[in-house]
Amino acid sequence: MSEHSFVVEELKTRLDKYLAKQLPQISRSQIQRDIEGGQAEVNGQPIVESKFVVRLNDKVSYKQSADANRQTELKATNTPLKVLYNNHGLLIIDKPAGLTVHPGAGFKGETLASALLYHFKDIRVVGEDHRPGIVHRLDKDTSGVILVAKTQEMYEFLKDAFAERKIKKEYIALVFGKIEKRHGFIETPIGKSKTDFRKQTAKDPVLAKEAVTEYQVLEYLPTPTTPLASRGPLLEKEGRAAAGVDKYTLILVKLHTGRTHQIRVHLASTGHPLMGDELYGGKRTVLPGLHRQFLHAKKIEVRLPDNSWIEAESELADDLRKVLVDLNSKTVKEV
Repeated sequence: MSEHSFVVEELKTRLDKYLAKQLPQISRSQIQRDIEGGQAEVNGQPIVESKFVVRLNDKVSYKQSADANRQTELKATNTPLKVLYNNHGLLIIDKPAGLTVHPGAGFKGETLASALLYHFKDIRVVGEDHRPGIVHRLDKDTSGVILVAKTQEMYEFLKDAFAERKIKKEYIALVFGKIEKRHGFIETPIGKSKTDFRKQTAKDPVLAKEAVTEYQVLEYLPTPTTPLASRGPLLEKEGRAAAGVDKYTLILVKLHTGRTHQIRVHLASTGHPLMGDELYGGKRTVLPGLHRQFLHAKKIEVRLPDNSWIEAESELADDLRKVLVDLNSKTVKEV
């Protein structure tokens, strides 16, 4: 792990931009991840926000993470992509559930990143080697819209737009139980779990960061009236834990920050985990016919450098739509 120290000679600038300027051999996205991981200090104080402003004569120290210099070989795969928008150096992709956005440790299968290399060969030089053009992510089992940059200029623009909260994102989610308050905000800080490396948490987190989730109730849904046993032994087993649930709530979610697993963590922290999300909600989230968390990135809006707005929507995935139909949803055609 390499260590770097600097004394700021500018009046004021963002910490991530300052370090990227001083260390051009390290990508800005890598620096941002290192900052969020607690690898930077300003005047001896740990800083975990990339947008933190450093000023003239501030002393900055940065510990370069071990993977900053690692080059990950990524091979193109002829994986089909549904493109919703392709212009101005910007792609908007409709990602299916089950497709990982970019490879992690030990993962060698098809990803959105490998598909992008096949369909848009020039994207290899944008962003980072192992995640070309990718500026944000969706969980593997979350479907819906995701932004991708085709040029380095758009990549930097989108990174700033996300950091400055100038991108609007909406999701459709089905949660356990009845959310009594029809509209509200969840603003509990989120950080890494001390007990489970797979999870983020809102309860006593490590390096907690501000997180804001807005929700609006679309519909309350009762448990299925059809006896589970009549659906066959497999579905009876899948639904046993859900059989005692009085209500489910279908909600529209708007993200005002973009923390890892934010929607999943925030809703679970209120006692209303996503249906199908056993990692955060346990067996009570099991629902017949649902084989992933019920979360779909429905809409995204971004303002381009010329100040025009681009908006793209994704239709609710077929597997999630079927779940709503089976629950006799009255709003299924509207989402």
